[in-house]
Amino acid sequence: MKLDKRIQKDLKDLYNGGATPGVIKDALGLNGLIQTKTGQTSFATKALPGYYTGNRKAKTVMVMLNPGIDVNVANNNLICDILKASMVNAGDVKGYHKWCANYGHIDKSRQDNFDLKQAFFLHYWKNTDIALPKSLCAKPKSDSQTLLDAKEIVLTEKLQLELIPYASSSFSSFTKGKISLVFPFVETLFDEIFSQDRTYVIFCSRKFERVFKEYNKKHPGSIDFKGFFSQNIDGSKIKGSCTKICIHYNNKSLNAIIANTFPNQALPNAYYLMEEYGTFCYNVFNNIP
Repeated sequence: MKLDKRIQKDLKDLYNGGATPGVIKDALGLNGLIQTKTGQTSFATKALPGYYTGNRKAKTVMVMLNPGIDVNVANNNLICDILKASMVNAGDVKGYHKWCANYGHIDKSRQDNFDLKQAFFLHYWKNTDIALPKSLCAKPKSDSQTLLDAKEIVLTEKLQLELIPYASSSFSSFTKGKISLVFPFVETLFDEIFSQDRTYVIFCSRKFERVFKEYNKKHPGSIDFKGFFSQNIDGSKIKGSCTKICIHYNNKSLNAIIANTFPNQALPNAYYLMEEYGTFCYNVFNNIP
């Protein structure tokens, strides 16, 4: 299913004939995919889905697992989120796309380490079409306005996709026998990624390797694993790693990497370390010794 079709379907479920909130059936269908708190579904079923942010035609794509919000909090915030997004209601598809494209501008006054670390990860990548501030510096750290500007730019000028657009507080291990539930969402990702010419595609979690290996069993030859690479990150005890892959979809092929260490909890506040790790991944992507 194409991304636009998924969004329309989910928002129709949420609008529920005008009596918001309804239940997103595809989110409910993922129940049990990952373990969660007692009494909660695996993912939020009554919240705005977070399919993407930024420029859908961008040359640089970063793919995350899913929005990191507690299920109950997300389910209870629908009306508030619609108002913040300036959507008329949960069925406002046009307003939803406007919100996704402009999220970086809408959120420009809020410091967020997870979003900002994307800017430092990509800081020394060439030809990304992301015009980060020339004054951006991790060591010594840039002033707060420069950091906010970098966050706004990276959220607006790249494309960020989510494997699962429904919120959970964490993305725990896959429940045995359930991982195939993800495969239709993998194909939606691939369809969107291959809809434009891309320069860089980066999957930002080690869990993508597990997903792709299992997907390959059902669709042999879809993904070639080119190699696993690791390196100590200067100034820390962290060992960064990434996996280089080639994706084959609809008679097209595209190189990508899985940035295994990207979600490491030791990295979000350590901008210099994220720069180091990002440079390592860039070198792997481009076969630089």
